[in-house]
Amino acid sequence: MSARLILRKGRTLHEFFQMMGHRYVTVIARETTAPLKIRLRLRETVYPLEIKGFFTSGDEDLNQIHKICEQTQRVCSLDSYVDTPWREQAQWWGDARVQAWNTFHLSADVRLLARGIRSIARQEVPNGLTYGHAPTIAHNCILPDFSLTWLLTIWDYYFQTGDIELFKEQYGRIKRVLNYFRGEGRSKNGLLRNDKRYWLFLDWSDLYKDGNPALLNLWYVLVLGKLAKMAGLAGMPREKAELSGEYRKLCRKVITAFWDEKRGMFRDGLTDRGKRVEKYSIHTQTLAILCGLQASRQKIMIKKWLLPYTRGDKISGAVPTSYWVTYVYEVLKQAGYGKEVVRHIHKQWSPMIPYGGTWEVFNNQFGGNSVTHAWSAHPLYHLAGTLGGILQKSAGWKEIIFRPVIMPEYGFADCAVPTPYGIIRSAWKVSANNADVRIELPAGVHAEVFLPGVKERMSGNKKWLVLLN
Repeated sequence: MSARLILRKGRTLHEFFQMMGHRYVTVIARETTAPLKIRLRLRETVYPLEIKGFFTSGDEDLNQIHKICEQTQRVCSLDSYVDTPWREQAQWWGDARVQAWNTFHLSADVRLLARGIRSIARQEVPNGLTYGHAPTIAHNCILPDFSLTWLLTIWDYYFQTGDIELFKEQYGRIKRVLNYFRGEGRSKNGLLRNDKRYWLFLDWSDLYKDGNPALLNLWYVLVLGKLAKMAGLAGMPREKAELSGEYRKLCRKVITAFWDEKRGMFRDGLTDRGKRVEKYSIHTQTLAILCGLQASRQKIMIKKWLLPYTRGDKISGAVPTSYWVTYVYEVLKQAGYGKEVVRHIHKQWSPMIPYGGTWEVFNNQFGGNSVTHAWSAHPLYHLAGTLGGILQKSAGWKEIIFRPVIMPEYGFADCAVPTPYGIIRSAWKVSANNADVRIELPAGVHAEVFLPGVKERMSGNKKWLVLLN
């Protein structure tokens, strides 16, 4: 990320047109014998993101965390989503899924997501897989799990907009991706396998990736469930029945193969010879919960794995990175552990504040790598979904859950989330043992409200005075 100039005598003007992500500029002049007068001008090039969402609270660290997440998301939005403006500026699709969620909570803009879905679709391996990023000639960057992510982002587009047309447009391409996982991508036991021809990413963690990885199979379970729902919404009953049948069959296989009844959790995989591995991870338990598997045991899984992790207790097995932890937060928010999410964000993201952006991984353990990596800018929407209390319930934001996490130590929180219907605004402020809470909903949006002593369904604007324990 540097440029070399050979200057002539007198006044010289040079303009660079490549986009160079940077924080500082260092000018080195070699073999100079006379004074130089240097004038530098910069032109910022970013996507015209119209920011309408915001978050503020009585805790300045949380405010700064939101600020660096917003800045990171902004500079990682160019003509497409890029992982970082500094390094390869590539549209990595595992990153882009999280970036889209960030964008929804800043502007409700779906254009970069839709453009990226189509761009990834056009970058096709002969057996139907997508590339990990696009456009590209990097044939070593074919990631089967990112092909599954591509399928999930079609659901994300539908869930944000309520528009099923993109699913119908891409269904031929969807089938070609599925053909790989229904054929080459499977072992004889019917489970997805680690195809050594490709790069199975999953996360920058020491996850089990040989044989039949549980995490890969769980991603496929999640995909099949979402595709079946969209097929039904698209008026495709035959396809819905086929996908639903495959979904139910794989659920049974996954439970049979990976569930450890004695320990009450899912193992991380099978070896090439079909032997169960003695490995367990937060990732596997988290995704199994998101898939809805073993529902009666999920509370125990959360208390045994996810909550100790957020408290900082030492956990055996692979630990999520700053990217993958977004899925852990999703489970905890849904289960009512928003305070634990907020405290973990506060602890893990506060060290990033002086850098002005979010690191690629916790502790910046890759050294001089990206400190503006948008896949870890997700506190944007987790703060909105915890302290802000705004949780999307149905496609297109027609229904939300309003369940603000009121934490007296932070004093107050004020939040706005843009939706296709308009801005949702929420706020609370603590006074003595009470909290003044309010929400403003645009026309067409309904909320299920969960507050101390309050449970109701409403629309429009409303205020409450709630008693805190």
